[in-house]
Amino acid sequence: MRIKKVAIFLLIGMLCFNQNIPVFAEVSPNVAKGVAIETPITPQWVNTNDVRLDLYFVNGKAECVGIINGISGTSNISATFKLERKGLLGWSLENSWSTSSKGASLSFYETDAVAKGYTYRLSVTARVTTNGVTETVNTFAEGKY
Repeated sequence: MRIKKVAIFLLIGMLCFNQNIPVFAEVSPNVAKGVAIETPITPQWVNTNDVRLDLYFVNGKAECVGIINGISGTSNISATFKLERKGLLGWSLENSWSTSSKGASLSFYETDAVAKGYTYRLSVTARVTTNGVTETVNTFAEGKY
């Protein structure tokens, strides 16, 4: 009899603690309500509005595209873009390009030959200078050919 009472009190206790508790979160103003939008999580920088990388494959070539936008007052952007291939021992460098821009934005486009059946990664390391303050930003995009 005593075991039944203990079991009943445990069950009641578990049911009381298993209640739904409401959670409130703020919706971003640029997201339409009721619409499922998949948005990648991106880091936030001080001098940089956004960094976008795209990696496409067309006729045995990787098309590497990058856009870096600094905030108002950005005077210089310098960047190194790297195309890497994933192998059995990790990532190996296929090609590397360096470029710079005197202004608030930098655009990049290059192509390189690739082999079918491999995963490739386009990465960028950029230094963005705004009002004399320089920050380093990094990101990458991957794709399989």
